[in-house]
Amino acid sequence: MLLSVAAAFTFHQTRRDKEKLLAPNEYANALDIAAAALSCLIPIYTPDGRGEQIPVSVNLARQRFCGGATKVQCDDGAIFTPLTIVRGDVLPALIAIERSGIEYVAPKRLNGVIASPFDERD
Repeated sequence: MLLSVAAAFTFHQTRRDKEKLLAPNEYANALDIAAAALSCLIPIYTPDGRGEQIPVSVNLARQRFCGGATKVQCDDGAIFTPLTIVRGDVLPALIAIERSGIEYVAPKRLNGVIASPFDERD
């Protein structure tokens, strides 16, 4: 199963503010966040040179999901795509993600700095 499909399913099943519409770029970012959450819980695969599916070791400190969970971009410029998962892994991961209270919209930035809800700004 494509990771982007699993990320979309996870997003739609675990999103709390369902009445709010997302802009296309926000939706792609939400799928990237869902993919990152899934990658912490289940193996992600990509084809090797022979077309065999091999696990991708995702290090979220040095790599990021992008393109609506369609690829992993490494800090050295390497890109892994296409990305797949095993369908049977999704449900247990989905339950864990739902319990986590995940937020799919990144915090707002003020002058290049992430705004903290604890800032005393008026």
